[in-house]
Amino acid sequence: MNKALLVFLLIMFSACDQRHNPKIFFEQGEYEKSFNLWLPLAIKGNMEAENYIAIHYYLGLGRDRDFKIAKEWFEKAARSNYPDAQYNLGVMYENGESIKRDYLNAYKWFYLANENGNINAAKRMQAMGEEHKLFPNQINHAIELSRVAVNKKSDK
Repeated sequence: MNKALLVFLLIMFSACDQRHNPKIFFEQGEYEKSFNLWLPLAIKGNMEAENYIAIHYYLGLGRDRDFKIAKEWFEKAARSNYPDAQYNLGVMYENGESIKRDYLNAYKWFYLANENGNINAAKRMQAMGEEHKLFPNQINHAIELSRVAVNKKSDK
């Protein structure tokens, strides 16, 4: 009997967790619900939530598209070493979305994302080199900048 009760409770807790899981709502295209569940977590400093809030604003999912707000949220998570946010911030700098196009900052964030395990960042860094967006000395400078980038308030 105790075993059956334990299984029942585990199933119930699992179901409850899924009803409040913002990733599931995001994947199902229920962006408003996803946003509303991520936001309190992001405000508390959850890096994954900060990145998802930024994605909502960046893509205009459940919110009006706003690159400035997206950048702020990506930057919060990126400075806390969240690799996906570092990658996303690099994309914003590379493309010049709501900010001045800045290949040096883009490479810096791609480098950090790669160091922290983002599998797409190395491809972006390689492409930047192959497309001659940065010279080797600039790449070295971007790597130096990456060492001081984390936990700063803003790019200068």
